[in-house]
Amino acid sequence: MTTTTEIKNVGILLRISRDAGEGKNTLLSHRTIAERYCNERGYKYKIYEEIISGGKSIIERTELTNLLTDVMAGLWDAVFVVSTDRLSRKLGASQAIADTLAEYEIPLLTPERAYDLNSDDRLMFDFQGVIASQELMLITKRYKRGKREGVLRGEWIQGVTPYGYTRNPRTKKLVKVDEEAKVVRIIFDYALAGYGIHTIVNKLVGFRTRSYEVKGGKNAGTIHTGKPFGISHIDTILKNPVYKGTISYQPKNKQKKVIETIIVHDAHEGIVTPDEFQQVQEAVNSRISGGSEGLAKRTRSKGQVITILKDLVYCHCGLKMQFKKDSKQKNTVYLKGCQCGNKGVAEYKLLETFWDKLSNIERQFRKNWDKLLSDTNNANNNIEDLRNQLTKLVSQKNILNKALKNTRKNLNLGVITREEYLEYKEEFDRDLNDVNTAILGLEEQIELSNKDTLSKRYETKLKWLSDIRKLTHMNNGKLFVMGNDLKNAPKLKIETKDIEEVNRLLKLVLDKIHYRRDDKHTWIDEDGKVEGEKGPFIHLNIKTK
Repeated sequence: MTTTTEIKNVGILLRISRDAGEGKNTLLSHRTIAERYCNERGYKYKIYEEIISGGKSIIERTELTNLLTDVMAGLWDAVFVVSTDRLSRKLGASQAIADTLAEYEIPLLTPERAYDLNSDDRLMFDFQGVIASQELMLITKRYKRGKREGVLRGEWIQGVTPYGYTRNPRTKKLVKVDEEAKVVRIIFDYALAGYGIHTIVNKLVGFRTRSYEVKGGKNAGTIHTGKPFGISHIDTILKNPVYKGTISYQPKNKQKKVIETIIVHDAHEGIVTPDEFQQVQEAVNSRISGGSEGLAKRTRSKGQVITILKDLVYCHCGLKMQFKKDSKQKNTVYLKGCQCGNKGVAEYKLLETFWDKLSNIERQFRKNWDKLLSDTNNANNNIEDLRNQLTKLVSQKNILNKALKNTRKNLNLGVITREEYLEYKEEFDRDLNDVNTAILGLEEQIELSNKDTLSKRYETKLKWLSDIRKLTHMNNGKLFVMGNDLKNAPKLKIETKDIEEVNRLLKLVLDKIHYRRDDKHTWIDEDGKVEGEKGPFIHLNIKTK
């Protein structure tokens, strides 16, 4: 064993943890202590410095690994740390490090004493390792509790701030960055107007994402310049509830499973209103992302907009249907048949039925709007029902949390085994996650079910329908009015310059048009007399947003 009088070369390990609130001043203080210790004794030294939690594994700690490698290569006569817990706060890791030092007969130096890990000093070292491990558990618990409480206060604790915001160092809450917030507002306005991601990207030419400086690591000080907005940037922004003033936090266990979902509304000033955010999710974002089907399974078709019904018509079997221009009659458009056998049809025949259906939808919107304005009590009752459901769910959540706490006590008392506890905990975690999801859904419903919000939605949809009517012309150039009898009308033709805009507006109001063709439909006159089979007869089931 190397004695203190034989020591000439020392490897110094300095470690601080940002998780414990330590910073540059702590690191500077530890470096000063270590250098003074070695200089006073005439030791030559090299510093291995890292900023990482003491709870990380040895493999994750690059500088510690480098130090141990150099110890095994015979470069050092001793290792210095400010305190033994700087080696590691994980008991297993600290034991492995001590075993390596003992094997190569390297003493461990601290400002207070030198440890010979092949002597009775090992018992003292092991005892301090147990204390450090316990402290790590307490630190981790306090850290997680602190993060949770911070989220509940509306603080941002999740690292890099979203584009459009920065973190106030005093309040720890998000505050708007005016120039970035203006861009976010533009993106949402385009989405609210019914534009898809590709179009929004094209409209943002000249705008760039945030530039930033790398703070730590090998690339510290590197400046990353902003990039042009891409599809993924826009998709992420449109889906992020932070822009309506809401933050969410989902802590995970060691198995990376979400153990809780915390949602805080009005945590900071939103860039869009909750209703605007919800409209984007319903009216546009479902088409952008593909909804539950995923982006790859429901992409919007590209190319020229040759019909106002582009990307809206679906076969009754569920498959999306395509339009195509007639190869012989270039001005004629028809709906292609579906692979399930459902036949296609000329566009003008489809539009005859469609305009009649759309006229009914407009009348229904007006009826519902009038009912909403006159039926205040019913609207209030609906919100009260939602609040009662929310109260029950919160109570259920509290019961589950209390049951989980009691199960943990039973484990500590030895009433149940650890395997039983983990099985119970997994079940509780699953139930809690379901309850939290339901709570979030109800909170959203309550937020969006007030009379003013619903009234504004009907008003907006009716304006869109009015704009559609103004942009829609018959082939004789006269303004087409919804509800007109089209049975004897000539083939309906929409001005080419209007098609794309009408298509965009329709997508704001409609979700899908389910189509089915019936070639064996029996027509019956007003007197009930059967006139025979005439076709094709078009069945449309239009789903609105």
